[in-house]
Amino acid sequence: MKKYALVTGGSGGIGSAICLKLARMGYPVLIHYNSSLSAAQTTLEAITSEEGECELIQFDVSDHSQVKASLSDWKKKHPEDYIAVLVNNAGISKDTLMVWMEDEDWSKVIDTNLNSFFYVTSGLLQDMVVNKFGRVVNVVSLSGIKGLPGQTNYSAAKAGVIGATKALAQEVARKNVTVNAVAPDTSEPK
Repeated sequence: MKKYALVTGGSGGIGSAICLKLARMGYPVLIHYNSSLSAAQTTLEAITSEEGECELIQFDVSDHSQVKASLSDWKKKHPEDYIAVLVNNAGISKDTLMVWMEDEDWSKVIDTNLNSFFYVTSGLLQDMVVNKFGRVVNVVSLSGIKGLPGQTNYSAAKAGVIGATKALAQEVARKNVTVNAVAPDTSEPK
């Protein structure tokens, strides 16, 4: 049985670096992308050039039916394996002051950054619990901790993931499944 690692948003900058690190740790990596196929292929080529094992997986994290279908399809192709490591990294921002925020800007950010946590994690959690091993890492933001002006939607979504991380960690810890959140500092070095 192989233990795979899935990185949502694996074609982006942080996601690509996470994919490379997991591959170097010996995990076969599922590089998730939604629309950035060429960026995902670049990450795939970087991993395979180091003789790592990886494959691409495509779905919109904000669409529950797409997530379920893609994960179900993957499981059918890998009946003896499971996704043991999940990095919920995919996310978007649509920054504007709330006084001018459109409904769509609120909903899309909540769907992509918060609801996707539920859609993807819930689809993989049972296998982790049954196999008594799993790692879930949620990439959050300082915006979710302290809030930032112009990011009410993003701050709400990331704060929601932080709260969900704390609750889920308590639910599954006894089954050797850990759930953590990481808020990377993406500011320029000084």
